Amino acid sequence: MRALDVKVLRDAARMRSQLVAIALVMACGVGLYVGMRATMRSLEVSRTRYYAHERFGDAFVSLKRAPEHVARRLREIPGVQAVQTRVVAEVTLDVPGMMEAAIGRLVSIPDRGRPLVNDVRLRHGRMPLPGHRREVLVSEAFRDAHDLRLGAELGAVINGKHERLRVVGTALSPEFIYSVAPGSLFPDDRRFGIVWMRREALATAFDMDGAFNDASLRLARDARVDAVLERADRILDRYGGLGAIARKDQISAFFIDNELTQLRTFALMVPVLFLAVTAFLLNVVVGRIVATQRGQIGVLKAFGYANRDVGRHYAKLVGVVLAVGCVLGLGLAVWLGSTMTRLYVSVYRFPELPLELGAREVIEGVGLSAVAAAAGTWAAIRRSVTLPPAEAMRPPAPAAYRPTVIERLGLSAWLPTAARMVLREIERRPLRAALSVAGIAAATALTIFNMFTLDSVRHMLNVQFGLAQHEDVQLTLFEPRATGALAELEHLPGVLHAEPYRTVPVRLRAGPRVRTGAITGIPRGATLTTLLDAELRPVRLPPDGLVLSRKLAELLAVGHGATVRVEVLEGDRSVRDVRVARIVETFIGTTAHMELAALSRLLHEPASLTGSWLTVDDARLPELHAEVKRTPVIAGVTSRDTVLDAARTMLDENLGTWITISLGFSLVMALGVLYNTVRITLAERARDLASMRVLGFTGEEVGAILLGEMAVLVALATPLGLALGRLLAGVLVRSPGFDTEQFRLPLVIAPATYALAVGSILAATAVSGWSALRRLRRMDLTEVLKSAE
Repeated sequence: MRALDVKVLRDAARMRSQLVAIALVMACGVGLYVGMRATMRSLEVSRTRYYAHERFGDAFVSLKRAPEHVARRLREIPGVQAVQTRVVAEVTLDVPGMMEAAIGRLVSIPDRGRPLVNDVRLRHGRMPLPGHRREVLVSEAFRDAHDLRLGAELGAVINGKHERLRVVGTALSPEFIYSVAPGSLFPDDRRFGIVWMRREALATAFDMDGAFNDASLRLARDARVDAVLERADRILDRYGGLGAIARKDQISAFFIDNELTQLRTFALMVPVLFLAVTAFLLNVVVGRIVATQRGQIGVLKAFGYANRDVGRHYAKLVGVVLAVGCVLGLGLAVWLGSTMTRLYVSVYRFPELPLELGAREVIEGVGLSAVAAAAGTWAAIRRSVTLPPAEAMRPPAPAAYRPTVIERLGLSAWLPTAARMVLREIERRPLRAALSVAGIAAATALTIFNMFTLDSVRHMLNVQFGLAQHEDVQLTLFEPRATGALAELEHLPGVLHAEPYRTVPVRLRAGPRVRTGAITGIPRGATLTTLLDAELRPVRLPPDGLVLSRKLAELLAVGHGATVRVEVLEGDRSVRDVRVARIVETFIGTTAHMELAALSRLLHEPASLTGSWLTVDDARLPELHAEVKRTPVIAGVTSRDTVLDAARTMLDENLGTWITISLGFSLVMALGVLYNTVRITLAERARDLASMRVLGFTGEEVGAILLGEMAVLVALATPLGLALGRLLAGVLVRSPGFDTEQFRLPLVIAPATYALAVGSILAATAVSGWSALRRLRRMDLTEVLKSAE
């Protein structure tokens, strides 16, 4: 082994604690980048394979009812390769052992052969036999939530008739990778499930013989999706078409695309912070090594070592840190990727979701780390190379001593000696102090950046279910009914108060901008639903005109007083121009509201309702659910508490796990910065501190001077880090993955999150300070004082 290689190992061993701290920070950056990129690749690869194997559709359309021969016209649209017509309906399900009614989405499968589009993958059992109208497949998630066995029976109200359905198998479909009930954001596999039946049985039950109310289209690679959607809408308009949508707008595909967008954002922003801090730490540590080994560098060059040999020597020391950091980081990436894919398996139902850790992710992660290491140490290594031997053999020029800002302002008399020493040392090395402050601030900001999403989602739920919605239960009817039906709903068991609502599907146009959705009519003076403005204050429902959510108004590029063309997609499909009366704030969906009577006038129909919000006596909830299961006109029932329970369960089990992991990464960064800061301070001021001890200063007084610099840096960095964390969170909530049509994440950071960020920095400061004081107490004063200046 060459002499310089031995020296590399000795230097690394002598500074092992500092280098290990830097390697851990680097490992976090590598692990986060490679682990997140591998997770992203896993989702993309599994999605692509699944979509291709099961022939997932490229366009989808729902309608009232169309004869089967209309499908031929859909197939004739340029760019359409295959069309699968279906019968789809939502029903209430009576599940054994479950008090409340579940919502089931019935989806037909062909009586013979496999679906041409949106095939199902059988997981257990067998397919329903043709002609056996009671046999069904259920979604695997629904089966798991209820521990249903093959042969179990489900009660269902199908088109006003009570039926018993026999489970003969479980299945998955690319259409329901992310399966949520209508109007919800979070999966609730216990209360919402997919049920597949043979086409003949389902068509007969809903009077759809020779007809369909749903179609999925597969398109050619070069097809113009917008043109296909427009043609499909024109063809199906007379049959009650509700607006064709592209794959990107299909609810399951949207959530997966959105998850990938969020992963890309995190995989870029978070690792960059770690690698930037790594570059700073290497800059400080290697710069310190080169400065203290000037004499050794001079001797090496005097004995004939070339400049490149000296530069290579210090590069090898950096290479040791890089190698350890990358090895640990890749191990961390495997663990992180495996953990994240396991979390995704509980939310996204793929047939399989293996971790796809490819060479590209590894090379990119190692390459970025190498770039960060080179950027941080280039200047220091260059100094070692360009330093002339004669210059290196001489001691460095003494530091320029001049009055500090505090002294020039005449404030030094008000400060104790120890404080003046601390401030003088910080001002003497302003660049290093600034970089230390930046590193500590980055660690503080990272905690907020990782934690605020939980605060924001909780705030979103509190606004939605605390300020906007006040009902206990929401009932949905199969068909619009006269408002007299409200009296029947009020007489359901346990109902204390009921308010009607009317939902009508529409297409909204404002110039070239078009959005398909629904208008919800609510009665004037309603108490169970409240519209909110941007400051979350209640908004009085205007007697006429549209009330649009802020996001929908942005998508249509309209404001208060503008006119929107409303194309009704049911009944006589009338077209009206309606004024925008108010803009309100919502975090979930893109909503449009009108006063119930005004909506009736728009539709030219008597007042009607499609559902009702109810307040219910909790003690009689079992009676209510039992009655709902027996009431044919009720299509579904949603309990506010069950929706909140499902959301909180998902937050605790998935988002909470990720935040815990992220908090660990933040602590590693904080420890890496603070530990190296205090160790370098101790190394540089060891002679001064030892002299003070000899002159009679106590250990506590000397320790206060040592830790005072770190305390000042932390005091400066903490508020900066809190502000930076909020800034990064603001950038994130405005990114495409967090500001969508389905949901908007508000920028909310709870005081507890700020406290946690500060607490984590203080904890890291305490650990680093304890380590420095421990070394200070063990310091050999004689040896330190004998060392050269």
